Amino acid sequence: MGFIRSIKKRIDWKLHVTFDKKTGFYRYKRKKGFIYIRYPRHYLDSKFNEWLCNNLYYYHYMPKGTDTVVDLGTGYGEEALYLHDQSPNLNFYGIEIQPVIFECLANTLNSVSKNFKAISTAINSGDKIKLCSQLSYFTVGDNQNIGYIDVPSVTWKNFLLQNNICDVDLLKMNIEGGEKQFLESIDDFSNIKNMIISCHDFRANSGHGEFYRTKDSVLTILQDNKFKLKFFDYDEDWAKDWIFAENNNQ
Repeated sequence: MGFIRSIKKRIDWKLHVTFDKKTGFYRYKRKKGFIYIRYPRHYLDSKFNEWLCNNLYYYHYMPKGTDTVVDLGTGYGEEALYLHDQSPNLNFYGIEIQPVIFECLANTLNSVSKNFKAISTAINSGDKIKLCSQLSYFTVGDNQNIGYIDVPSVTWKNFLLQNNICDVDLLKMNIEGGEKQFLESIDDFSNIKNMIISCHDFRANSGHGEFYRTKDSVLTILQDNKFKLKFFDYDEDWAKDWIFAENNNQ
């Protein structure tokens, strides 16, 4: 089965992925735009992405109209183009702090709409971040002490002020273990209506390090701030680590 799946992936790369000479990245058509990627093997099957969007990311809250969506860890922008296809007038802010992935994301969002913005600034307590160039953007939490690429940072409060954001209809985050530190840096949750958060205990359980064990701390923060919580009961451990939180104070 694994061999067949590998062959299918390689066929998908050949059929769908092309090299874009203008940007120096690979890309493939998706919805009304293009997804820009570093390597052909980063191609994501459209059916799998739609399953994720329909059954996980936006299962409990689907952004609509001119909603404001802040997406931490947007990656190449697959979910962003899905949302653009559903509601092109959203105010979408995609934050991706790994420089080369950010550049891909900026090209992806530029292919669809000016109200879908790519942002390279980390949002935290204001501390500087240093990253390494890496093949995968799943390794943000690894080797944190040997980074050499400076990433600008801003507090959540100042991020909202800089972008003239009053309320956030959906805050989505998949930041590879950084969710605990991010939530701890927020002083006021009153203007966040909904959150969908990926915890990463499944990575800690797989031996990647205790940095990734975040779920208990995340749950405590959400409960202390009176969010109504919903969970997912899928077979995969990574899917069970996602949490939906609705602000009961709205």
